[in-house]
Amino acid sequence: MKKTHKRPGPDLSVRDDRVSQDDVLAVIADIDNGHEYYMSFVDAFKMNDHDYVVMYNYEPDDGRHEDPEIIILRSERHIDGEQYFLSIKNRKELDAAFDMFFQRFEESGGM
Repeated sequence: MKKTHKRPGPDLSVRDDRVSQDDVLAVIADIDNGHEYYMSFVDAFKMNDHDYVVMYNYEPDDGRHEDPEIIILRSERHIDGEQYFLSIKNRKELDAAFDMFFQRFEESGGM
């Protein structure tokens, strides 16, 4: 029996595109409206039995762009193998995920 359920918020799927050994870009397609977003991967971690990914909107550095803003999404793999990223609507979950990311960032010497 196949379980189905509606996912909260917009669902995003990804196609990985490796630019170099150091940069990982993903093309994320919003399955609700079809828009594609180029995202640069920052971090991934597991917390409370959920997988999370941290990314920022990728734009080539031409000196005209503001500092990028990070986004944290919950990552899930569908039974068919497709990767999905979901917006985190619960403020407590989002705050906890940000705190975990920031702790990992500090421990890695990021600041």
